[in-house]
Amino acid sequence: MSASPVCPRCGEPLVVRPGDSAVAWCHVHGVVTPLHHTALIAHDAIAAVTVDARVPAWVPDPVPSGWSVTGLAWGGEPGARAIVVGCAGPAPLGGSAELVLVAEEPGMGVGCGYAGLPGLDPGDVITGPSSAAVEAAGQRAPLWAVPTSDDRAAFVGEAYGVWLWLVMWPMSAGWLLAEELRLLDLRDRLYPDLPLGPPSEHLLPGE
Repeated sequence: MSASPVCPRCGEPLVVRPGDSAVAWCHVHGVVTPLHHTALIAHDAIAAVTVDARVPAWVPDPVPSGWSVTGLAWGGEPGARAIVVGCAGPAPLGGSAELVLVAEEPGMGVGCGYAGLPGLDPGDVITGPSSAAVEAAGQRAPLWAVPTSDDRAAFVGEAYGVWLWLVMWPMSAGWLLAEELRLLDLRDRLYPDLPLGPPSEHLLPGE
């Protein structure tokens, strides 16, 4: 079930024009592409979003022990131009952690929303050598740490010609990247035993 759309940059409710779901009005950011999300994650919801998506839907492959997929959000219709997959499980240094993986076309502003950056794209924050990497659908994707608040860690790179973001709570969850994660694009394979969990606390930007 899809919940009411929100701003992809701040998570605030939107004013949507009747009969036009492509754009909406945010009282903070003006005209934006609505970010839709599921109230409860399910395999058929993932399949419905990914069937004609223009960007990947990334999940760790394999999903780490004790972790599950906890949320799904997408922007752009028809054919999602931004997809967010939320995951949660045991933190590397103890306690619990959450991870959102964002794939988005330039100019959407979704990843910046999760990372707490003011713009639409990471721009000048990608400088110097990369600080981590993941394997995205068999290809190595370097990642750069981006400045964010002290309650999270945020990394950005590029895969399949679009932005790839990993944002983690708490900051210490960044240790998930100590060993190179492998990512699977759910457009390629949605396996029936993909572990699903309760809704993510950080599924929407600004939360």
